[in-house]
Amino acid sequence: MDTTATESAMEGLGNTTQEFIFGAPGWLWLLLLLPLLLILRRRRGTATGILHPTLRFVTEHLRRPATLAGRLGPICLSLGAAALILALARPQWRNTYEEQKVSGIDIMLACDLSGSMAARDMVFKVRDNRNRPRQTAVDRLTAARHVLKEFIAGRPNDRIGLVAFAGRAKLCSPLTLDHGIVRHVIDQFYLAQPGGFGQVARPGYIEMDGTAIGSAIASAATRLDERKETKSKVIILVTDGVNNSGSIAPVAAAELAKEMGIKIFTIAIGRDERLSRYTANVDNFDEKTLREIADITGGRYYRASSGAGLLKAFASIDQLEKTDVKRRTLQSYDELFPWPLGIACALLGLGCLLHFTRPRPAP
Repeated sequence: MDTTATESAMEGLGNTTQEFIFGAPGWLWLLLLLPLLLILRRRRGTATGILHPTLRFVTEHLRRPATLAGRLGPICLSLGAAALILALARPQWRNTYEEQKVSGIDIMLACDLSGSMAARDMVFKVRDNRNRPRQTAVDRLTAARHVLKEFIAGRPNDRIGLVAFAGRAKLCSPLTLDHGIVRHVIDQFYLAQPGGFGQVARPGYIEMDGTAIGSAIASAATRLDERKETKSKVIILVTDGVNNSGSIAPVAAAELAKEMGIKIFTIAIGRDERLSRYTANVDNFDEKTLREIADITGGRYYRASSGAGLLKAFASIDQLEKTDVKRRTLQSYDELFPWPLGIACALLGLGCLLHFTRPRPAP
């Protein structure tokens, strides 16, 4: 599901966020003075006395009632002052746009599914339910599945494809950014099961047993060569055997991959089963060929005789093949002060109008 829209998105990923802020928040301290002014305004002054010959001269003033206008005027003036302070504090919307340009790597994973991958000699260090360290042994395929999926999870910006091989090579997933599909296919890998007494033998995920390393390299390289615009192309080959099937030799396939600008990293998985420390080259692996494949294409050869070794090999490849990610942040501001300023002008004008055209506010 590697669509054109998804491909173009990898060239420039963007994320926009909006945040409300004040450009000059120091003005907001003045809001604390408004309640103080209102309290002081309502306090009574010192008692005064005026001598009049008769009450007839002050009756009119004594009967002056408290009016609604007298109450609304100070409220409008106070609210207008608060709106004016908010305008001075310059409320804003801050728009932040983060642009990310990704130059990803095209990676084809080639996983061996021959019968020898059932050997249970890959040891991982784990912790039990009491958090005590212990060692557990799993078969080679289980170890490869686990480490491959972890590697894929750490490469979110790269297109990854998948080839499985035994006696022949099989394309399981084209290059894609939908890594969930690739991990799902890896989970479906299984090996052949021999038939016991009264049982029917089950062929493996690839029915023809054997180890077609050259065919796997050729199949993966063909898929990588279809994308001419990608600058970095990599094949990661995981195997535990010697090439004994297929129509193309591993070294010849590596030469073709080199012409296509493809690097190959080879990983020999499984424990070294030498008869003794005095015997050489008595092993399940064609280490010389695997190393030559890597050297021809500018890659590296790794020996993974345990779970830790396999994890270390993929961690090294992850460090060597870095995805180029460039980020740029742009910010813009939308000024909002005209709104509280307009409200302040309206409230202050209304407050002044009520104050000067109506009786003075009631005490």
